[in-house]
Amino acid sequence: MLDPSRMIDGRYKPLKHRGSGAMGDVWTADDTKLGRTVALKFLASERLGRKNLATEFAHWPVDTFKREAMAMARVNHRNVAHIYDIGEHDETLYIVMEFIEGGSLADRLEAGKDLTLEQTVRWTGHICEGLGAAHYADVIHRDIKPSNIMINDQGDAKIVDFGLARFADASHSYIGAGTPLYKAPERWKGESGSVLSDLYSLGCVMYEMLTGRPPFGTRSDDMYAVMRMHLDDPPVPPGAHRPGIPAELDEIVLNLLAKEQTQRPASARAVAHAVELVEYIPDEDIGGGLGNGAGQLVAPYVNANFVLQIRAVERRIIELDRTLGPRHESVIDARTELAELTGRSGDARGAAALYDRLGRDCQHYFGPYDVHVLDAFEGVARWISRPGAA
Repeated sequence: MLDPSRMIDGRYKPLKHRGSGAMGDVWTADDTKLGRTVALKFLASERLGRKNLATEFAHWPVDTFKREAMAMARVNHRNVAHIYDIGEHDETLYIVMEFIEGGSLADRLEAGKDLTLEQTVRWTGHICEGLGAAHYADVIHRDIKPSNIMINDQGDAKIVDFGLARFADASHSYIGAGTPLYKAPERWKGESGSVLSDLYSLGCVMYEMLTGRPPFGTRSDDMYAVMRMHLDDPPVPPGAHRPGIPAELDEIVLNLLAKEQTQRPASARAVAHAVELVEYIPDEDIGGGLGNGAGQLVAPYVNANFVLQIRAVERRIIELDRTLGPRHESVIDARTELAELTGRSGDARGAAALYDRLGRDCQHYFGPYDVHVLDAFEGVARWISRPGAA
């Protein structure tokens, strides 16, 4: 374990241990030269060795790793965490990265929170833009998954761990590399992966954002059972698991999950464009979200006219929660506003889920018969009865 009393490279003062994963340990640190907070990720060579994942790890040249990190540093995009520096401390490699105030996409999904359609299309677009910039610089991630997507306090998604993902592939066999639930079929066959492999993994992440579950297997399944599913099983459309998903999003996800690479979209930017078309539906085409004036129900959609308002309210909730606490009336009012905006944007299911979460939280804060609880569950009933919610 890192000794926080020791400076790293005479420059970085460790502040707080943020967590550990299969590939490394993350600390926040004070960059004393530039006066900013950064993230330090130390490659867990001993832990990898104990798991027999790093058969060639001890022989991996540090200079090669540094060259790889320099390649990652070429990717300069708002949806990719910047790499600032690389070094070695106590014979352990580390990367200095942008510190992102927020949490991972995995944290949100593991908390059992249903993402709204607006969040799903927004963050998918951000991931695509980040991947597009990386692929343009000839950098392939090879381990796109929810824990490698950070959501900052401004509501933006950023991809992390490019360097470590590539290093992981170089330090053990391709069959063992990557994360099983999100790994493309060709990678299970021993190939090193390509731009299109990243897109398949993106399809797995989108699927989980839409349904709350990966397309193939669970975290408790045997790795080889998951491999067989990725290789052989056709994916079930996300909309079959959860109503209220636009057919266009179903189609994008199924195209990304094509077994043959040539059948997937050509690029991350092509996916971003397709997602933008799902997101933008003019007011005159949606009939207020309930019908088209002739008694017909309208399919689920995401009205881009609400996106900026939704993001502003999300940021306000974070700021109010930090300064006033989650029980404050202002926070509850803002969460109510967010639920209403989500419903008006075309996502009745998302509005009902936000109200349900608010109601459960208010039960915990104020007791089961408080007016806030009753109001929230009235919101659930109101939105769950709308078209596309169930």
